[in-house]
This record gives sequence, structure tokens and C-alpha cells, in this order.
Amino acid sequence: MIGMMREGQPYGAQGGVTQGWSIVRAHSRDNLLAQCRQALGDGSLQPGQRLPNERRVAEMSGLSRSTVRAAFDLLEREGLIVRHVGRGTYVAEDAAKAVPSAEGGDFRPAELMEFRLMVEPSLVELIVVTATDARLDALAALVRGGRDVQVWQEAEEADRAFHRGLFDATDNRIFSDLGQRLSAMRDSRSWMRLKEGSFSLEKWQIYQQEHEVIVAALLDRNAESARNALRRHLGGVRANAQMATSDL
Repeated sequence: MIGMMREGQPYGAQGGVTQGWSIVRAHSRDNLLAQCRQALGDGSLQPGQRLPNERRVAEMSGLSRSTVRAAFDLLEREGLIVRHVGRGTYVAEDAAKAVPSAEGGDFRPAELMEFRLMVEPSLVELIVVTATDARLDALAALVRGGRDVQVWQEAEEADRAFHRGLFDATDNRIFSDLGQRLSAMRDSRSWMRLKEGSFSLEKWQIYQQEHEVIVAALLDRNAESARNALRRHLGGVRANAQMATSDL
């Protein structure tokens, strides 16, 4: 764990500087966002407390400053933080109320898989109609990035990026926001325990091949093939999880 530094003068009703919150090395913007939301939900971050600047958060999280900036931009749009030019970034006064409750707690992996099985295949019709070639090429690039996976953390990151990319490929801000929230939910303790305990390179290679089949169908604008491939893929993920844990 890497402790957050004290920085600057307090602002807001609570008048406190950031303390009592720790950051672990983040493997993505989504992971950093999940850590921030968790801290807001459990009270580690209090209204009016000042956050470290982007450079310092980048150093502690291991992410680039542009990635940290993108995370802060989203938190600001969600009403969780406020920025004051020349004064810094602070926790919003009503931030705790704005944090979605599902992201602040734990839940069974079954709940996430049930939702994904219902929602993700339904994205395909919209993707094949609205996604630009550039957007689909970017999705294909995400899939190719999964070919080099060796450990479970890399597999989780590659899988998360692909499935989040499906929501983004709809070019619909509501679906994109939903994809962001679902991605953050994968930081739950039960999900991470499941993924770590059930990982095998052989199993990941199967998932990787399935991802490539899905994206190939999307590139061909073949909604039926993509939808069926995605359903088979998610069904296989669920079946493997059922064998690995009693949570499902």
C-alpha cells in the first residue's frame, strides 16, 4: 500500500487534508477510479479534503499523468470531486451520496455474470450499426493485446478492457457509462478471488480465441454471429466459474 501525501491547505466544510486513504498500484484507469469510489464510499475520503495533484497520483499509482487526468475528469463529471484553478482538487461536499452503492461494496460473482449475460449480447445490434471502422479497429487492437497474457492479473486486465470496449463501441454515452460501472465492479473482493483462484493459461487461451471470434464477426458487421459467439463465451465463463467456486 502506498500512502497518500498531505498536500496544501484544507478546503470545504470538513476542512481536512487527505489522509487515511491508501492507493495500490493501479493497472488501469478503471482500477484507479474503483479505488477512489471505494474510498469515498467507506469514508476514507471525506468531503472537502484535498487530493494530491495529478503528478503525485501518477507516481503512486504507476499510471501516466494523462490516464490520471482522464480519471479525474470522469470523477468531476460524476460530481465526486471539484477543481479550483490554482488551489487544487477536492472531494465534493456531497460525494458520498453520488457514489453508486454497488461499487462501494461486495457482491456475488453470480450477480455480475447474470447481468452480463442479459446485457452484453444485446449491445451487438447497436455496435454493428453505429460503430465506426476506427472504433472496431480499436476493439480489435484490445483483443490482440490479450495474446501476450501470462498471469491472472494480465488476463483480468485484458478481459476487462475488451468487454468494456464493447460498451464503448456502441457510441452511446449511457451504455459507455454502464460499461464503466460494470468494469469497476470487477474490483470486488469476491470477483478478484474467483479470477485469481480459477486462472489457468490454457483457459485464458480459449477465452482469447473466443474474443477474436467475436471481434471478427463485429468487423464483418455480422450481428447474429457476433451475438451468438458472445453468448457462448459468457456462458463458458459462467460454467468455468461454477466449477471453481460455490459463489455461482
